[in-house]
Amino acid sequence: MLLSLPFLQDALEDCLIYTLDVDPLSSPPRSLLPLMLTCRRFYNLLHPDHNPRLYRRIFLRKFDITAITRRFPSSSTIATLFFPELRRRFQALRCIKRGDIHHLGLQDALLVAYIMVLENDDLNYRQLLDVCLPALLDKYISERLHRGHNVWPIEDTSNALAVALFWHVASQDALNGESIDSRSKVMDILLPPTFAWFRYSFAEQGFDPYTLVNGSDSTSHLSPHTHAPVPPAPVIVPIDYLGHAFHLRLPAIALSASLAYFARLDAFPLATPPYLPPMRAHGPIDGPTVEDIEYYNRAFRTLTVPHGPSSPSTHLTITSGLSTRHDWDWLRAVVADPVTSGSVQRYTPGILTGKWRGTTLAPYDRDFTPFMTGAGPAALPGQSRYPFFCCLEEHVRYSDPKSCSSGVNLDDRFDVPLFPPTIWTRKEGGIELCDARSSTEAFYQTFNCERPASVDRDSESGALSGTTKADREIVDVILSGKTEAHLQAAWGNYEFTGRVRISDGLVVLVRQRLNAHGGRLPRCTIFAGYVLSSQNFAGKWKYCSPGAQWEGVWSLSKAE
Repeated sequence: MLLSLPFLQDALEDCLIYTLDVDPLSSPPRSLLPLMLTCRRFYNLLHPDHNPRLYRRIFLRKFDITAITRRFPSSSTIATLFFPELRRRFQALRCIKRGDIHHLGLQDALLVAYIMVLENDDLNYRQLLDVCLPALLDKYISERLHRGHNVWPIEDTSNALAVALFWHVASQDALNGESIDSRSKVMDILLPPTFAWFRYSFAEQGFDPYTLVNGSDSTSHLSPHTHAPVPPAPVIVPIDYLGHAFHLRLPAIALSASLAYFARLDAFPLATPPYLPPMRAHGPIDGPTVEDIEYYNRAFRTLTVPHGPSSPSTHLTITSGLSTRHDWDWLRAVVADPVTSGSVQRYTPGILTGKWRGTTLAPYDRDFTPFMTGAGPAALPGQSRYPFFCCLEEHVRYSDPKSCSSGVNLDDRFDVPLFPPTIWTRKEGGIELCDARSSTEAFYQTFNCERPASVDRDSESGALSGTTKADREIVDVILSGKTEAHLQAAWGNYEFTGRVRISDGLVVLVRQRLNAHGGRLPRCTIFAGYVLSSQNFAGKWKYCSPGAQWEGVWSLSKAE
């Protein structure tokens, strides 16, 4: 008796799906072609034009899908759209497995791999390991990114993707297994994109720290020569993904390189000068002790990106799978496309609140003029290494459901100063900002980790409303912070203020040193960076002075 076509199709599909368990992880279904060549009926039943459901099922077994369903509209997850992407991924995996860093299809393959990393919930990373992507990237960094002695690496599509993936697929075990010579060689190669901020992209919109702290009018009298050069814009590539054409902004090579650099720097403990006293208990000491240096060496390590369920915790709560860590990275990549970014949460309250430990690096020679005028990277100066500690609080401004206005929102106005004439006043449950020029007031509720969904405060009357935070849109986030009391004697007493740019997650912090009486000292420092997929908080820093041209780098991770 002949089987009905629907029953036969289901049976063939099930048989093929079951065989995936015995196929190599990164291999296309090995039984598919033999089944299709059995007879014309089988060919028609299994052809993607006639049976797109089969290829969607194959995709679900081979690759992670959670991030796709979260970030894309339901119209992008219909069965007919999966076959082209499935074929594209298997072609990319085959190209990577060849290990040829000069293959004509490598750039497309690296782009596919980067998207897989941003969607990883375990399966995608296992696929990339199966085709030996880390080994390919090691070879790429040493032989292709490094173009020779005293030659600047180029920030093009292939290099931006390779450096980003080099960081994303790194594991702590692999870093611990590097020899000193290999580690030092990689650090030398990554040094130019880490420190030469004037040659490599960092953020979508540039920023002038002097303007940010003092206001846009304060630099109008300065000559063009006193302004620092503007770094190039990030690399943007067109892409057609799951039936949706858009432009993908690639990760800034400077951020990826600096994280990979810091992760290797951690293997070299901060040296203890022989003249330091052993501990502070012996009497009042202004400056670090041996005990302080040892605490720093224990307290900080750059976190690698978690890849699977067995990855070590990063002390930050992630409730919806590993891929949610990459949502901000994805949002920055597709920030100009409302379809692919509209469903992604643009800011997660509480992600910045807490104690942060880390390192800042500053170049010995603070005159970067030769490198901006043609000098090669071989002459880049060495760096000074400083411990960096801060304890931050977030203060969130919510939209007012009674008003068409969302209140004070500086998301697109990063030329507004963070210091006076903006006045910060501590109130019960938060901070009130007052613009002295316009008498505008806005209340920012302090994020409470123990009561994250507490009732919001009405910003005008001060009365409690029945609207919870979950029902309100976050329109602005400001930060306040300080150096913890037990660290002030060793590393200085600092005060922090800052703001989060909601559109892409850029965080700007202004650090000002306090004297013994709590007064602010004249010079301050600005830190600009991102909380990234690895849950490191990293970026660039400058002194807030007109025309400051040199820049350092920093990286923080959250304390337990």
